[in-house]
Amino acid sequence: MLFETVLPYLLAATLLAVPPLELPQPPSSGSGLNEPRNSFSSESLQSSDDGKHALRGTVVNSVTGEPIRGALVQIYFNGQSSMLTGPDGKFQFEGLPNGQTVVRVRKPGFFTDEEIHSPGYAQQMVPTGPHSAPLVLKLIPEGVVYGRISEDGGEPIEGLPIQLVAQRLQNGRKVWEQRPGTTTDEDGAFRIAELPPGNYFLSAGPSRTPVTYPSKRSQPGAQGIPAVFYPSGSDLAAAAPISIVPGRRVEINLTLSPQPFYRVSGTIGGYSQGQSANLQIMNSVGQPLAYNGGFDAASGAFRILWIPAGAYTLRADAVDGQGHSLSANLTVNVNSDLSGIHMVLTPLVTVPIHMRLISSRTGSERFSEQENWFPAYAQLVSRNSGFSEFRYGAQQVGQHGNSSLELQNIRPGTYGIEVNPNGMFYVQSATCGAINLLESDLTVASGGSVQPIEIILRDDVAFLSGNVSADSHPITASILAISEHSSAQPIIRPADPNGGFQIGFLPPGEYKVLAIDHPDQLEYTNPEVMRKYLSRAREITLSPDQAAKIDLELVNIGE
Repeated sequence: MLFETVLPYLLAATLLAVPPLELPQPPSSGSGLNEPRNSFSSESLQSSDDGKHALRGTVVNSVTGEPIRGALVQIYFNGQSSMLTGPDGKFQFEGLPNGQTVVRVRKPGFFTDEEIHSPGYAQQMVPTGPHSAPLVLKLIPEGVVYGRISEDGGEPIEGLPIQLVAQRLQNGRKVWEQRPGTTTDEDGAFRIAELPPGNYFLSAGPSRTPVTYPSKRSQPGAQGIPAVFYPSGSDLAAAAPISIVPGRRVEINLTLSPQPFYRVSGTIGGYSQGQSANLQIMNSVGQPLAYNGGFDAASGAFRILWIPAGAYTLRADAVDGQGHSLSANLTVNVNSDLSGIHMVLTPLVTVPIHMRLISSRTGSERFSEQENWFPAYAQLVSRNSGFSEFRYGAQQVGQHGNSSLELQNIRPGTYGIEVNPNGMFYVQSATCGAINLLESDLTVASGGSVQPIEIILRDDVAFLSGNVSADSHPITASILAISEHSSAQPIIRPADPNGGFQIGFLPPGEYKVLAIDHPDQLEYTNPEVMRKYLSRAREITLSPDQAAKIDLELVNIGE
């Protein structure tokens, strides 16, 4: 009987779909929590005969090992208790019952390991009792970038924007993340602190106000400080990374020369009378650029004052009288004053979604009989933004009991599709006209229309379970099941502390399966990066309704 065979896997996979409840687990005798989290010495905690105990420890710098004074330590026993560490970095809580508690520590200028590597990580519990050991809490010191910006003659440049961007992995893909920036002071100096370890790219400028104006507004001749990416590039592609390790301070000094600045003007049409439009100008990496200028809603005329030479995208947005979103995009290359630009706002694209469930087993058809129920949730993921992924989720529209799905207000661009089934199903196909969305991206053109997305799901799912080991010892890991469809997102599931794992609701087909230690550090959407790891993957072919089992050896990322 199929359900009797796969029921344990169904239950396990269902549980995996929900964030697990982390139960307190005291460390085993003679061991501590994993470094560099809370670690323990062998000295005993002081205790008293009344069953109350003291929890003590030391907060130290993870790089130098020096004690940290004034760190805030918090515990949670029937409420929150807090204290600051002394000059020797020590703390001690008295009168605690036998049990377990979360311990958190923070200090300006420092990070915990969880803040850097595992955001959202559920803090491990610390035992309190007569046989527990003092804590050693390690904090990672911040990195700092500082320096001075001046002109050729040594004159400081005041009020110049300084920006850092970092490249990080999001869902296995490299994206740009903009960090909080600053501006230079009257001495041309700047300082950006609270930087976690990583590679950063620094840009200075452009200045909002030209260094010199023309004698009349009708004349050319303004000059200002353009955007420069360290050490001397005009765009992000030419920038050199600044490596920040814990506690590192990096000095960056730049000498910049004023360059010609230009004006851009034109008109915007297509919005309703009485409405207005919002105009943005973005640089070559998609960062909005601050500018002086204005827009006259009565005439539709806009004017952008004084921007340096370069490639830009103008984007205008508005809402019509019926509440529909309108937009217009235009790429311009600025190397002189530009005028006469005309942008016409058009409605953003709406894409209908049609779903169908093919049932091969008794009972699945009952889902389709539920009112306003759909077998999956679909979303488009932006593929053309240099910064964090932007997602459009499907919306239900229509009358109660007769609703349908739409992707609304889609901007022009290139998108991948992600479909998350709402049950024991998998996606057999996803198409838009002749485009196979499981293999190819979807391109949305400005002012155009897109055929409905057709999604077919099936319920004859496969199941995979197994164990992970390292040097013949069970170990926790993250499991990547990589489909034969190269564009499909790998399925990632955690193994339990004993190395066991279950992956349910898999589409039948061929898979390469890996057990890795740090999925957050692996660019698994990049075939070139994955090539070195896939040679160590296990290959398996899953048939419909099959429950298979495999054993995996842990692969360390970075080896």
